[in-house]
Amino acid sequence: MPFFPLGTRQLTLEEMHIDKRLECKQVAVETRDKCELAGIIVKAINGDDNITDVLFDDREPIIIYFQGNAGNMLFRIPVFAKLILYSTNIVKKLQIVAIGYRGYWFSTGSPSEKGLQIDALSIYEFVRVLYPKNPIYIYGHSLGGAVALYLASNEKIQKELKGIIIENAFTSIKDMVTTIYPQKWLPYKYLVNIPLLIRNKWDNYHVIQGIKIPILFLSSRNDEIVPQEQMIELYKKAKMSKKKVWVEFENALHEDVYSHKGFVEAIKVFINETIADQGD
Repeated sequence: MPFFPLGTRQLTLEEMHIDKRLECKQVAVETRDKCELAGIIVKAINGDDNITDVLFDDREPIIIYFQGNAGNMLFRIPVFAKLILYSTNIVKKLQIVAIGYRGYWFSTGSPSEKGLQIDALSIYEFVRVLYPKNPIYIYGHSLGGAVALYLASNEKIQKELKGIIIENAFTSIKDMVTTIYPQKWLPYKYLVNIPLLIRNKWDNYHVIQGIKIPILFLSSRNDEIVPQEQMIELYKKAKMSKKKVWVEFENALHEDVYSHKGFVEAIKVFINETIADQGD
């Protein structure tokens, strides 16, 4: 299931060239089934405020970031830097917790849909202990969108979240197989209709229909991996969401939304408009 570009399993935090205005702390999360997940917490340096001592403002938003199906969290640091360091008049401070799934980076175990679901729950519990009062958002890119939607489908957790950010997610694994292998003479589009042959389903199309909290959709018009039509379908099916926002990036591809104008503004406006929400 995972794809690792060369060397990403061995790449360390110390080898990364990180903006000196950022603090990154490597952390580990133990899952319910005893896997150890490796990840990072990223924030801006603020004088004597040291992330090692976990000093923070209870009002400061926390984003739990779920990555796509390639590489490791260290490659997402430019995304985090853009969100944390880019100056806007609203939501000036936030922290990002980015924990790798089992089998990714230095995390133990082997990835599967069930395993990543356990990871999501364990990561959320870790964050809630570390930040018991802070407003929490979950952000999922591509595969991470499926993980984020699964986590939010837990009714208890959904009530505690302020919102979800979905970037270039797909409707289901079945739909993605059909997209990648459209040829009628290939067997894949037929095999996905045999339930026992497909272990990882990630049926976001149905899961999103039960999400009531605010959702921000970040969609690349030129997505070369996930057809934009799948994001449009997810948006249409999110009928129960009390607030859904669609932001399209005309020239963006699957991986580079963060580098396009309006990315940071869209997220911070969304946070600003939902952070005071007290729920149902």
